[in-house]
Amino acid sequence: MRALVPLDGSATALAIMPAVRRLVEMAPGIEVHLATVLDPGAVRGRSEHPVREPLGAAFGTAAIRIPAPRLIESHGEAIARKSTEWREKLEDIAKAELPGAAVTVHVEWADQAAKAIIELANELDADVIAMATHGRSGLSHLLAGSVAEEVIRASGRPVLVVRAPA
Repeated sequence: MRALVPLDGSATALAIMPAVRRLVEMAPGIEVHLATVLDPGAVRGRSEHPVREPLGAAFGTAAIRIPAPRLIESHGEAIARKSTEWREKLEDIAKAELPGAAVTVHVEWADQAAKAIIELANELDADVIAMATHGRSGLSHLLAGSVAEEVIRASGRPVLVVRAPA
């Protein structure tokens, strides 16, 4: 049996972990796949600011010219760094929350989290997708949508959803 557990680093997402622990206890041979989906468009390379004064600082009639930031990390390097950071975060979560369980971590890059979760579930042939939801309703649900809801509607797989405490 395989369980895919998407996490985004929030306390809300971690609310699924007690249910995942119960799954591991009930099915000792279960493979747990912790995953995160990161948006490549949201990643920026690091830049270096050689002067610490605020931009546009002026004293009397003399203005201080601030050199343009120098790029010290490309977009590709930033993606590689974020991938490593998230793998380590997911491995730490696995050690803390699921000691002794067979856990594999995945870092996926996509601008649509639900679609990436569904594709990974299909690739893994996951028996269940376990995830938490904010449980939004009304206008906030309409504006923010729900990754969990989209996964439930489009995955065709069983989805265990836990509503995170408010």
